[in-house]
Amino acid sequence: MEPEKLQLAIEMAENGNIEAAAFLGNQYYFGWDVLEQDLEKALKFLTIAAEGGDAVSQFLLGHMYGSGRGVERDSVKAFEWFLKAAEQGIPEAMYNVGGALLQSSDPEKKAEGKQWMIRAANAGYDAAQDYDFDDDDEDDA
Repeated sequence: MEPEKLQLAIEMAENGNIEAAAFLGNQYYFGWDVLEQDLEKALKFLTIAAEGGDAVSQFLLGHMYGSGRGVERDSVKAFEWFLKAAEQGIPEAMYNVGGALLQSSDPEKKAEGKQWMIRAANAGYDAAQDYDFDDDDEDDA
């Protein structure tokens, strides 16, 4: 990326442009094109975009916090970001939310987790389509 264009994108993102922040966050997260991977910068720009409602940025922040990639691992923050992304229709986020809720001992949370798994499966997410609900039902008995 040309230095002038990069600087313009950074200025736009820092001034709250969600699309510019999402673009930069993805570029720095994955190290695409001419930008080297920089997880600190990725966190900064993904947070701007995610707080502005960008679903993919919300999902990536969930992944960062869930895995501890570039940040201190925080399962609560991961769940919060995955839930925001799931509510916007990101199938893998739906699966992650469902999986987290299914680990609960609370029957209501387990039921909600199943619904998220079904939504993820219906959205075409393969791992959710392969989920064996029968095994889960046996745990409840």
